[in-house]
This record gives sequence, C-alpha cells and structure tokens, in this order.
Amino acid sequence: MSKKPTTRKKTGARKPPVSFSQTLFDAMVVEVMEGSTLREICSGNSRPSRTQFLQWVHERPGLSDQYRRAREISSYILADEIRELEQGITPDNATASKTRFEIKRWDIARRAPKVFGDKQQLEHSGPDGGPITEIRHTIVDPKNDRNSAP
Repeated sequence: MSKKPTTRKKTGARKPPVSFSQTLFDAMVVEVMEGSTLREICSGNSRPSRTQFLQWVHERPGLSDQYRRAREISSYILADEIRELEQGITPDNATASKTRFEIKRWDIARRAPKVFGDKQQLEHSGPDGGPITEIRHTIVDPKNDRNSAP
C-alpha cells in the first residue's frame, strides 16, 4: 500500500493585502536595519505579509537597493553585538556564548557576504592589474615530416 504524500497545512487565515506606502516601507526597513526578522516585522495587522513585502521590493524600482542596504547595515549592528558578547564571556558561560557567536556570525555572513562572508574569490589579472596576456610557443620537431612546411 502506498502512502499519499503529506501536505503542510497553513496555520491561520491569509492576511489581507496592504496598500503600499513609502512611509510604511521606510519604517519596516529601519526594523530590518535593527536586526529584526521579516517574520517579526510583518507580524502586525497593519503590515503586509512577508510575500507581499518581498513583492514590493521586487516590483518597485529603488526599493531593492534600499532593502539590500538595510540588510547590510544590520550586519554591522550584529557585529557590534558580537563584540559586546565577547566582553561578557566567563568560564561558566563560554559554551553558550560560543553558540550565540556562531549563530550571529552565520547570520552576518548571509546579510553581507561581500564584507563578512566566508567565501574567498580569486581574481586573475596580468601585470599591474591589467588584462591577462596569452603567450603560445609552438615546438616543431625537425625530424617529423608532418611539421615541415610544404
């Protein structure tokens, strides 16, 4: 007997759409900068759903850059929190502090990968940062007739 695939049930009713307002979006972006999650930010009744918020970001010119910059700024705030966490480490709370540090470090790397990411990129360039030049050498065997000119 084969089992039917289980589907995940959505909890609660779907939120009604919220009209776009630059003032509302700006307030939500400030919360993003402060490190709040989209789930927390979009939880109020007068707030759009996460899906609708991300649609705003995708569909309206300029909002994408504003949101990306807010996420990047939030990574610096989290980095400050890590520095504060470092000051409160004692032998008794070292393990818990390390766990909090790793979680925050992971989050920072996702918010601003170019600044805090683990990935290293290698760039190839020629002398003084210029383009790479290609040098080819052809070795001709004089004993081989196929290499001689016709």
